[in-house]
Amino acid sequence: MRNLSLILCSLSCAFAVSACSGPIGPIAGGQLEGNKLAWPQEWAFADDCENVLLQTNSADPYSVTVWGVSVGENFYVASGDQSATWIKNLYQDPVIVLGIEDNLYTGAAERVSDPQELALVIEQYSLKYDFYLDESNETDGVIFRLTEALE
Repeated sequence: MRNLSLILCSLSCAFAVSACSGPIGPIAGGQLEGNKLAWPQEWAFADDCENVLLQTNSADPYSVTVWGVSVGENFYVASGDQSATWIKNLYQDPVIVLGIEDNLYTGAAERVSDPQELALVIEQYSLKYDFYLDESNETDGVIFRLTEALE
């Protein structure tokens, strides 16, 4: 009887999670829902948001909760793991939907390779999230600049 209760509870939880559109904490989700707005010209309003939602794979939406920072007129997301599903998705299809406080912004992701831009973004991440990277350490991380989608 106890096993049956555990199975039913697990199925109920799985159904509840699958019925949600976006991610729930560290658990990935599907298509984001919210108010669709035009791409902002500046991102200062996002400076106080610890987490943002990022949707990738426009053919079969996959969304995650990530950290993000603004530098000037640009917004960036990063991952310490290039093998993360959302990173692989971006290499196949750069179209993204960024969710910030129930608002959605459609854009595209471009991997940052310029050392000066990378340094500025890492510095902003360090200030916002209170961590510091040892400059001598190699990392498998990747940073993407999010830009307005070209139509």
